[in-house]
Amino acid sequence: MKNWIVIIASFVMIAGCGKTEDTDNFGKNEMFVNYADNLILPAYTAYGSSLTNLQTAFNNFSTTTDAANLEALQTAFLAAYAKWHSCEIYEKTPPAEEAMAIDNNNYFPARKDSINAYIDRNSTSLSFIKSRIKSDKGLPAMEYLLFSRTLNASQILESYTTNPNAAAYKAYLSSLIINCIDVQSSIISKWSSYRDIYVNSLGTDAAGSISLMVNAVAQRTDDFKRHQVGIPAGYQGNVATVNLNPSASQAYYSNKSIEFMLLTLNNMKDVLNGKATTDGKGLIDYIRTLNVTSTFGGNLADDVISQIDVCITKVNACGADYSETVITDKAKADALFVESKKLLILIKVDVPSALGVSITYTDADGD
Repeated sequence: MKNWIVIIASFVMIAGCGKTEDTDNFGKNEMFVNYADNLILPAYTAYGSSLTNLQTAFNNFSTTTDAANLEALQTAFLAAYAKWHSCEIYEKTPPAEEAMAIDNNNYFPARKDSINAYIDRNSTSLSFIKSRIKSDKGLPAMEYLLFSRTLNASQILESYTTNPNAAAYKAYLSSLIINCIDVQSSIISKWSSYRDIYVNSLGTDAAGSISLMVNAVAQRTDDFKRHQVGIPAGYQGNVATVNLNPSASQAYYSNKSIEFMLLTLNNMKDVLNGKATTDGKGLIDYIRTLNVTSTFGGNLADDVISQIDVCITKVNACGADYSETVITDKAKADALFVESKKLLILIKVDVPSALGVSITYTDADGD
């Protein structure tokens, strides 16, 4: 794990020379103040509050394990999972990357066989959870323990009441929640010292805030295309195969894949526009001042936003259950994949070129 003190020191040096690079009269410092104060910190704070609510709902459920408290716990969980989608796009910023935010919060699908084995042998402590790989913890693991495609609410409840491993089920779920809370607290704490560095790191080098934001949005678009859309529909990278994997859909057990796709895309659009409760400066505004033509022939800023809207339309066309769509109406999933690939070209190729930054993360499918 990186040494946080070394990272802070390096960013301080970069910030000292990077601030003078804001020479285009756009106001990049103002843009990053908007990002930090109106989007990023409020998103993490709201997610933290939702985790507190989830912890309270779990405590109530643990004390009185009945159907009403199970439903309340499920509701609190889904609210927290929804709030996470406003944070995930910032995973390339140092506070989130240092805390391994994605690995600890939202790598899917969960390894259900491993989770079941840990519960069977009562390996449920918080330290054990923290040591597990990303597919054994986080929100997807919680979802697996709280929802089912085949069991009704009464049968789910039995895992926490009459099942011989009922105490272990509760303990594993408790440790999952606490781990997410710990990671969230770490991110918020680190942002308190990183915020001023972030708003003043105006250069285009890899540690500059423009590069960090472009890489974050590109990474999120990549993951949307690959994990939320492609893998369940049988894609290996950009290649369609006959090996459909509907259970790899995000939020498969609670059937929230479509809802979470829409959250991802709408949040991406808001972040690019710099839009929170008010509409401030964002990357799209900056790109618009450059008047760049996209790969597809239009104004780059307009084409990016329009393509997100196209993807939203294609998501809605997939119906209520994406895992079912990939089996019964795969042409709709294929159409969504094609449009998400176009979006990735705009964000991962055209936007970095226009802004003079490099894509620094690596992927495995050769986009």
